[in-house]
Amino acid sequence: MDLLSFAYPVYEKYLTWQIARESSNIPRHVAIILKETDLFDPKGMERLITALYLFRKSRVEIVSVYVDILKTDPALKAEIASTLKARLEKSFSNLPASTGYRIHGVDGEVNSTVPGKDFFVYVSLGFGGRDEITRAVLTILDEVKAGTVKPEEVDEKMLESHLLVNHEPDIMIRSGGQKLSDFLVWQSVYSELYFTDVNWKDVRKVDLMRAIRDFQKRKRRYGR
Repeated sequence: MDLLSFAYPVYEKYLTWQIARESSNIPRHVAIILKETDLFDPKGMERLITALYLFRKSRVEIVSVYVDILKTDPALKAEIASTLKARLEKSFSNLPASTGYRIHGVDGEVNSTVPGKDFFVYVSLGFGGRDEITRAVLTILDEVKAGTVKPEEVDEKMLESHLLVNHEPDIMIRSGGQKLSDFLVWQSVYSELYFTDVNWKDVRKVDLMRAIRDFQKRKRRYGR
């Protein structure tokens, strides 16, 4: 056995112990930003399921996954989203029965949903944060025109209630790069950001555990 093979499980146990020591400071909501190519790679899909198991075991309650579809042609983008949805549904069927999930397509509509009890996964296939906010505003305008909402009733809480994800992520994790994408623009304004140069298909459990541990050590300022 080489030194690396020996050190890895030891380090994993050490991180597990450190995280457990501060179990009251676990992120409730974790967001992950991926590319379409990450999930077309079998290893990438496997890494996602492993990540969900790890987060669930660590007592994370919500995971939001954004899959950035780089194609601009609407028909091709929709076809890619449809293929990914089928692959995700097949993979999610192996998760514990109490896991719930909701998958949104490129138009923001719900394509698939399963109720859950103690762990929920949101997936957005190419529908970004700017589109999400735009659609929420247009929906509220329609309600004002219809007379079901008064203009003076429109506030932040109302806009938030029309977003796809109504929960603010505690930490945003981006692998394989140093840039965030157009995801949860409204909700993530006070989120902690964690970048790793490791490409998603090569992400290990310890990489994700380090992200959780890094979050635990930070002092959140919420814009102050």
